[in-house]
Amino acid sequence: MMSGVKRKASELNDKTEVDAKQLKTESTAAVDETQDIIKTGDSRTSQNGDVESDSENDDDHDEEEEEATGGNAPPGKSTTSSQDIHLARETAELFKSNIFKLQIDELLEQVKLNNKHILKVEKFLHKLYDMIQLIPEWEEQSLTDVQSYFKGKITTVPFVDPKPTVGNTKYNFNYLKPDISLVGSFALKTGIYQPQGSSVDILLTMPKSLFEKKDFLNFRCLHKRSVYLAYLTHHLSVLFEKEKWNDFLSLEFKYFNNDNLLPILTINCAKPTTGEAKLDQEYNFYKTKFSINLIIGFPEKVFEPKKLLPNKNCIRVAQENTETHLPATPLYNFSILFSSTYESYLKYLYKAKKETEAFRDASILGRLWLQQRGFSSKTAHSGSLGGFGNFEFTTLMAALLNGGGVNGNKILLHGFSSYQLFKGVIKYLATMDLCTDGHLQFHSDINYSDSISKYVDEGFKTPTIFDKTTKVNILTKMTVSSYGVLKMFAKETLKMLNNVVQDQFANIFLTNISKSDNIKYDLCYDVEMKTGEASNLESLLNAKFTPIERVKYITVENFLVHRANSVINYALGDRISAVEVELVGQKNDFSIKKRKVYSNAGGHGLNFEHMRIKIMVNPAESEKLVTKGPAHSEEVTPEATFFKNFWGPKASLRRFKDGSITHCCVWSSSASEPIISFVLDFILKRHITERLEVHGNITKQFQNLLPLPNLPANSKTSILNLNSFYDVKKSFDKLYKIVFKMNLPLSIKSILPIGSAFRYTSICQLVPYAYSNPDFLQDVILEFETSQKWPDEITSLEKAKTAFLLKIHEILENEHNSQYKSFFTRDESIPFNLDVTTLNVLTQEGYGFRFRILTERDEILYLRAISNARNEIKPLLENTFLKFTAKSQGSVRHTRTIENISHAFPLYTGVVRLFKKWLDSHLLLGHLNDELVELIAMKPFVDPAPFSIPGSLENGFLKILKFISQWNWREDPLILDLVKPEEDFLSSFEKSIGGSDLDAKMMHKLSERLTLSQYKDIQANFNNLRKTDPNGLHLQFFIASRNDPSGILYSSNIPLAICTRLTALAKVAINLIQTHGLNKQTIELLFAPGLNDYDFVIHLRTPHGLRLSSGVASDSDFKNISNQAAPAEFPDDISLLSEKMDPTLQLVKYLNMKYKNSLIFSSHRFIGVNGGKNGDKNVITGLIKPAFKNAQKFRVNIDCNVKPVDAETVELNKDALFQEIAAFGNDLVVDFQSK
Repeated sequence: MMSGVKRKASELNDKTEVDAKQLKTESTAAVDETQDIIKTGDSRTSQNGDVESDSENDDDHDEEEEEATGGNAPPGKSTTSSQDIHLARETAELFKSNIFKLQIDELLEQVKLNNKHILKVEKFLHKLYDMIQLIPEWEEQSLTDVQSYFKGKITTVPFVDPKPTVGNTKYNFNYLKPDISLVGSFALKTGIYQPQGSSVDILLTMPKSLFEKKDFLNFRCLHKRSVYLAYLTHHLSVLFEKEKWNDFLSLEFKYFNNDNLLPILTINCAKPTTGEAKLDQEYNFYKTKFSINLIIGFPEKVFEPKKLLPNKNCIRVAQENTETHLPATPLYNFSILFSSTYESYLKYLYKAKKETEAFRDASILGRLWLQQRGFSSKTAHSGSLGGFGNFEFTTLMAALLNGGGVNGNKILLHGFSSYQLFKGVIKYLATMDLCTDGHLQFHSDINYSDSISKYVDEGFKTPTIFDKTTKVNILTKMTVSSYGVLKMFAKETLKMLNNVVQDQFANIFLTNISKSDNIKYDLCYDVEMKTGEASNLESLLNAKFTPIERVKYITVENFLVHRANSVINYALGDRISAVEVELVGQKNDFSIKKRKVYSNAGGHGLNFEHMRIKIMVNPAESEKLVTKGPAHSEEVTPEATFFKNFWGPKASLRRFKDGSITHCCVWSSSASEPIISFVLDFILKRHITERLEVHGNITKQFQNLLPLPNLPANSKTSILNLNSFYDVKKSFDKLYKIVFKMNLPLSIKSILPIGSAFRYTSICQLVPYAYSNPDFLQDVILEFETSQKWPDEITSLEKAKTAFLLKIHEILENEHNSQYKSFFTRDESIPFNLDVTTLNVLTQEGYGFRFRILTERDEILYLRAISNARNEIKPLLENTFLKFTAKSQGSVRHTRTIENISHAFPLYTGVVRLFKKWLDSHLLLGHLNDELVELIAMKPFVDPAPFSIPGSLENGFLKILKFISQWNWREDPLILDLVKPEEDFLSSFEKSIGGSDLDAKMMHKLSERLTLSQYKDIQANFNNLRKTDPNGLHLQFFIASRNDPSGILYSSNIPLAICTRLTALAKVAINLIQTHGLNKQTIELLFAPGLNDYDFVIHLRTPHGLRLSSGVASDSDFKNISNQAAPAEFPDDISLLSEKMDPTLQLVKYLNMKYKNSLIFSSHRFIGVNGGKNGDKNVITGLIKPAFKNAQKFRVNIDCNVKPVDAETVELNKDALFQEIAAFGNDLVVDFQSK
């Protein structure tokens, strides 16, 4: 099948090859066609581009086949196994390609432009063309004449900085009729509908006679263009007024793609202010949401391209030292050179579009992918993600159709489908380095016979796709940082495209991940800069914006962005994976009455309000205490000198354990802020200006929400520190050894801890003797060797287990009395089985463990009881068996899995603990199993698409809320692949499954992940469940994994009202963040319970404050005094333990059992965390079930307290119920509120 695909692709490629003369004719026709639209109003534009491709297979298959057949695989079963796997993957990817094709066709149909709108705009373009022809030509004018001409007129010349002066300007200005043509996506017919509106780019090429040979130097051609633009603008405004269009048309200047060297004229159409009838005016295109950009371009090759290469200097400045070479001016050179290439690239892309049937659709997919991730063609040098938009994507795609490999081999074929073209470009961006190690060369000349694109192993430390025809680096507008972010997104998208198990179409194209910076990025900092008494910020910069810097960066804003990017990347190094610097409040449009943008919104005289730094964190390295520099040597090295100058007083010499002496910086960890915050604050003040303030309050406030353990130096302990959990494990290990060696009637097979502390997920970190913590007693399962003597009846079996526990209790009491205390309790977690007994052991280290016994007979007896039961009680017994499984085998598997994965995701522990606190703040945690909450919290880590794996506490928490807010649990299951992330990115994409390099390690990796058949089986389980319960009334959350394919192990018996409330709270939270942003008030609102939503609320107060005895540190400034109240030992009388435990938990449990038919009760589970300053306040809230909200007919089995309304109907007797409930609360009740 693969060879067939190759033949089809090559045949299609051969068919599209034409001679050079024909290509020239067709490409020239592309420009002529766009000119005709303006001149004649031709409305041949069509947006229908549905493509039926001959080849739907992935482009990777060629490589896979060669690897699979070319290797020397040993004979026998291994070869057969490899071929089977290869065939299975080939079939899966072919199926996915076809599914993607259907989804793409539907998407393209939805985003295509409205043909009526296109006709409307083309009609106006035709009229605009005629108007431009009416503008009179202008004789040569000196600068003085130009100033005199525009004096008193509404239009000002938008001179770029530095503005020309009369004394130094020896050249003249004039206006001759331009060449007019359409360029951009509208000309190529690759535009799509944009909710905020689209733009039509019109190129007005200045005649060649207006320029001299050296006008590319010192802004001369740019100043000539500014006068040309001003003259055009003035006459257009006069003509618009003459046509009485000024009521709905407006003119303004704008920096095209945020390039301060390229002002353009934008025509906007607004709703008429006088009368609705004018909306139907012939040339009013307001309803189309289009705007029109008039771009003034230079003639092709008017300047010699070699003199404008990126490494050339074209801005001469006076220097004291004449021997010093002037720096290169890449931004300036690019702006001039690119202004002469618009038509060249239109021809180049038109040729690619004509030769490749799916080119248009693939370019639209690329545009959507980039937009959803915040990328555009705007320059990244002035902040934000830019430099790679639709033009750059399509140009790269066209280049890869002509080669792109190391040897010039073609990466893409003309016969590929839109899916394959898109995936090929994404794979190229993800796997090829176009910055440090190499770059791509291509030829945009359509008449060049040997126009092969080639990857060259030579990097320039800047993103580079170099056009050897025009001498333009297509990626000049990108910074190294923005390229890093692009490459990161490409890698993540490639993972999604290679996922043959799950449908990732929506994550790739439909989800806008740029709506909230705090969800897209791990850490966000707002940097405010104040000038104080100084006139502007420029005078206060530590690194002065000298004329040399102005030559390189053009504007002080560009300089600031570059400076911030460079120092942040050097200082943070491998602590971060990507960084974006945004200038918030930056303006790029200005009135035609102004020369340039004038903005002082930030109070510092620059064109932005404040700087926002957005960081993607590497959690494995982010909290390291030492920043290592170069090794120390007797001779001073340049690296050491730079390190000491960069860090200043922070730099020091340290000897490490291996004996090496290294330059380094030492930082202090904190429970309230990440080390990155301290580093960022230090370096920005040192290298930009002392008069700045870094605001990281959001991160600090979120981390302060985590309960701080009542331990020494707790405020200086990072949230990634797990020492308190390790102490629990050490205490358990000692007890484990003692119990394992006990002389019992049966030998112990295994002792399996299943408590939340062993998974590092308990909301309060365990503190010695903090027995008020509901999680204080950690569950442990004890398994004995197989025996035929276990009783064959459940009650007898439980009594036999109790006898074994009693024997362990006696041994501990007789032989280890000084180290351990033990007592028995009854376990009521399994319905209808009240004979389960647990042994609770208190250790000398101050921790507690709850032992229960599991035998091989348990499961058999439960299943036998189900099979022998009557049909009407089978569901109850099945639910009992489900609870048993969840508390035994299910918890063992869950604990092992979560503990293992949490080491791969260092932030998971903190995120799940914060999520539990949020649930408990809203009185929901008591209704949800810990295992269920932990699985939901694992979603952003094991299945982060379309986002990245969380790298901060707030980022992980917000991603959980976002997922819950969008999760339609009635129709969609949550299927988790609980595996660690791939250690090597390339190993998961570059190796062929079924190839000769299929080794044991790769097979092991594959075996850990869910296969397609397993995924389908789980999906079938969900579908079967929803056939009997389509609205999710009985079971709402279906959360499945390899450990639990049934998906219902931990989610059964949750009230419907609790599930719907959880979804509603998450939606409100996300809406609050998107509307008002994250600040102190919104974060407090996130964790404030909405008590008014309940039918009644009972306020309680416990006799003792339980905050300190729960192990939660006090908020007092005098912690050494307040912590004396914390227990330091267990009471001699074990029964006194209950005095410092929250009675609300048992009260709510009893109330829910008693009134289960009519009421739902909730309360805070962790009173030490959510019970006020001292941990002595709690609430019990009640919801009346919908069936009892209104009066109903009386029934004998109504099973609740009702009172008669009339002869036939009754209603809930609220007064009597409330009195009963208050009586149960007794002295605990402080206030009772009801609606």
